[in-house]
Amino acid sequence: MVDTPQEIKEKRFGRVVPILLVLSGLLALGLLFRWGRPVKPVERLQWEGLQYLSPPDVLAFIGEEVGSPNTYEWKDWEKKISNHPRIKKVRITRDPDGFLLIQIEEKVAEFVIHVGSSLYEVDETLEILSKDAVLNTHLIVISGPFSIGEQKLEGRQIFDITKEMRYALSLYPALSTRISELVAERDGNYTMYLKSPKPMKVFLGDKLELNLFRKLYASLAYMEAESIKAVSIDLRGEDAVYH
Repeated sequence: MVDTPQEIKEKRFGRVVPILLVLSGLLALGLLFRWGRPVKPVERLQWEGLQYLSPPDVLAFIGEEVGSPNTYEWKDWEKKISNHPRIKKVRITRDPDGFLLIQIEEKVAEFVIHVGSSLYEVDETLEILSKDAVLNTHLIVISGPFSIGEQKLEGRQIFDITKEMRYALSLYPALSTRISELVAERDGNYTMYLKSPKPMKVFLGDKLELNLFRKLYASLAYMEAESIKAVSIDLRGEDAVYH
């Protein structure tokens, strides 16, 4: 006698249910074994996601001793750490085996802004991530008489400069490793300093626009191809002038 499709389906279901029950039971036993045992005291910290900050930096910020932090108050750490200007997200979980897992996502510094005698690392929104404590030493420095707010840089000039720089570097990424500093002079002109392939001064004029970056990129390529030795480039005219 041949089983109908409905009977076949019922038989298969009858075989699957015991298997699922066994698997569920094993899973429950595993969870009980892991979470039902006594929780060990916190003996060590495990850090994930740090890029430029170090564990001592974070512990010092929340007022904990690097060698012997008070781990009994670890539940308050997440809120305290999230107040760090350089930290975007933080999540802390305690493992029964006796360690704290501290997962951190840092904000990304885009430029170093030099105002007066201070250096500020800022992100793409011009939010200040650090003052006189630059951790990313490979960033381009932008110097000028800019306005400093409570937590970010303010003013149209610095906004326009960083916007133009960001766009130009996205088109000519090779320049990001060659430019050391861009200076917004008080007379309205812009001067650039290169660090590669050799230290060099570049005169840009009174307008910071994409065409200048295109000319700079082409000028450097021409210099290298023709082995031209120069200490400065003047891009204020129609053609680049080497000195």
